[in-house]
Amino acid sequence: MIQGIFIFLIILFAYSFFWFDFYFLKNNLKVFEKEFEKLSSKSDVIIIFNSGGWGTVSYKKAYDLNPFLKCIKNHFKKKNLKVSVIQYFRTEDHLIGKLGYLKDYAYNFEKQAKEIAKIISKTKKKVVLLGLSNGALIVDEIMERVKKKNVFSIELGKPFFGIHSKNKNILLINDYEDDLSNGKKIALFKSIFVYAPINWVKSFFLGENLSLSKMVNVKGHNYPIEKHKEKVISFMEQKII
Repeated sequence: MIQGIFIFLIILFAYSFFWFDFYFLKNNLKVFEKEFEKLSSKSDVIIIFNSGGWGTVSYKKAYDLNPFLKCIKNHFKKKNLKVSVIQYFRTEDHLIGKLGYLKDYAYNFEKQAKEIAKIISKTKKKVVLLGLSNGALIVDEIMERVKKKNVFSIELGKPFFGIHSKNKNILLINDYEDDLSNGKKIALFKSIFVYAPINWVKSFFLGENLSLSKMVNVKGHNYPIEKHKEKVISFMEQKII
């Protein structure tokens, strides 16, 4: 019985990794490149949106990062610049998609970052990469590979691991109370593997039907626009506009 489960899991992970590398990643990058080229032809500024978590939430529903997007867009428009938004989805929202994502995540999104960097390097228009949490992780990887004066990034709540790009076109906002950004491993372990499962069980019995990932609450990993708007606007004025 145990051996059968073990074999099943091996096959499931192997299939997920194969699906991710040879189906999702290939097609996803093609769609992104086509959309990017289309928007580049009619925009002064292209904002590339990278949500947190698994990277599957639409920017319209990403209530944690969307306020920053609106702030950035509105400020560009005040300067009479044509702005377009394109979202980069890092995987698909199902079991195979999430399992396949884990391998790429373990390597800090190297494959995706490398290809995105190639695509955005082709334009002379201004490009702003916007990312929160895991979205900031891939954005930082891209910025390490792009050494062009027209490409910028605004990164919020970037995890403590992964590459730490020295690109001068980066605005990195990490709260000093953020356990994830500051690498407080014991607190992170408790948040993810102790409190989250307990809260999930409670929600299950209460009939709330919430996913385990939504039960994860990392201390300080919250970035309200009101607190950071001034930094964002200042960065835009000094570096981008």
